[in-house]
Amino acid sequence: MKVRTLKWDQENKVTYCIPLWLRDEYIKLACARSLPRIEARQEKRTEPIAVVCFGPSLNQTWEQVKAFPYIMTCSGSHKFLIEHGVIPTWHVEVDPRPHKITLLGKPHEGVQYLPASTCHPEYFDHLQGYNVCLWHVFDSKQDAIRTLPPGEWALTGGCSVGLRAMTIARFFGFTDMHIFGMDGSYGESGKHAAPHPNQMEGAFPCEYEGITYQTQPSFLEAAKQTWHELDQMPDVKATFYGEGLVQAMWKHYKPNPVAEEKMMIGFNKPELISATYRELNVQLHRENLAYGVGGERHAPTILKLSESLKTKNILDYGCGKGRLGKAIPWAIAEYDPAVPGKEESPKAADIVVCTDVLEHIEPEKLQFVLMDLARCVRQVGYFTIHTGPAKKTLADGRNTHLIQQQRQWWKNRLKKFFEIGKMIQVGPELHVVAGPKRRKQKRVPTSVVAQQQAAGTP
Repeated sequence: MKVRTLKWDQENKVTYCIPLWLRDEYIKLACARSLPRIEARQEKRTEPIAVVCFGPSLNQTWEQVKAFPYIMTCSGSHKFLIEHGVIPTWHVEVDPRPHKITLLGKPHEGVQYLPASTCHPEYFDHLQGYNVCLWHVFDSKQDAIRTLPPGEWALTGGCSVGLRAMTIARFFGFTDMHIFGMDGSYGESGKHAAPHPNQMEGAFPCEYEGITYQTQPSFLEAAKQTWHELDQMPDVKATFYGEGLVQAMWKHYKPNPVAEEKMMIGFNKPELISATYRELNVQLHRENLAYGVGGERHAPTILKLSESLKTKNILDYGCGKGRLGKAIPWAIAEYDPAVPGKEESPKAADIVVCTDVLEHIEPEKLQFVLMDLARCVRQVGYFTIHTGPAKKTLADGRNTHLIQQQRQWWKNRLKKFFEIGKMIQVGPELHVVAGPKRRKQKRVPTSVVAQQQAAGTP
């Protein structure tokens, strides 16, 4: 039987181990738990840290780990080290499959556990009562960014938990890293340093610098990503221990670091509304039946836009009491952080309506809201903005129009995020038609708005 040979310089397709929709459900469940979140350390640490993976070379190198003041394990190296009398400082996990519970073994009171929000719900149950701190995996896909809770950290990194552990170590300030058990290939004990509950069968030969290693496509891709991740952390010095494919690659690694000021290993999703202001708006919606009901008057314009663009994919961003949705003869998506049941971050839509909303935004949050609004606009955004004071006040006495600025002020801010097709002022109200900023533009049908304004219908 012919054995498939892997090429170290060719890409191997590796797929995620569970459906992405299920991963996102795990994230929601993890976020709902009352767990502290990891925090970045801005100052660099001079102490060395051992980042310990579960590759077979750990059998030959584990005793050296004992000399390090800080130890970060991942995968099965936690159980392996504890059985050898070495207690880790931290343990990292990212895999969403339940077999990781068996691989972890019995938790230890001296370890801080750092599971990603992608981990299986039963993994969190297994850690109940122990020192646990939650973090998130950064994914640039829109649905992943939507799922990420505001104000929390998502960390970059490669396709293996070992690479993620290295990123977390740098996030904690460590720049002197000593990597154990990151082999990327089989050894005397097989694929791992000890028995594994989900051991894949079979091995594939891969020749590197005249030596043939037995590996897996996922192992090989992680091995190659190691150097990309180190280039993203230019101030990190990494030393690899043991014998394996990764260690061999390390000997030939030629750094191509990004500029240190451009280093980005973590993403903190900004909050769009403060908790205090959200509660004030929830109260106003509850106590004032006339608050958030203006969407219906914009229905003729939106129906014209829908007909012109030949799409029914519409999002009402800041929907209030949902009067626009009631006036459209098909279901539309709705989002409002101050309306229970409508607060989940929305998906992008062909037409995004944001009427009588932007003037209500907290001034210090406006750029973040505009950034999120731009994320949602797939083809056309239709916005209305009041430039003067409102007739309503919040419970704390402030006018509900927190931003009262004129046309040019708003134009300067909107054009940073959108291509402005048309901006028309009717009395104190601006009507804006805009398109996405950074991709090839379709013609924005500004004539629809112009016709409606001429008819006296905003």
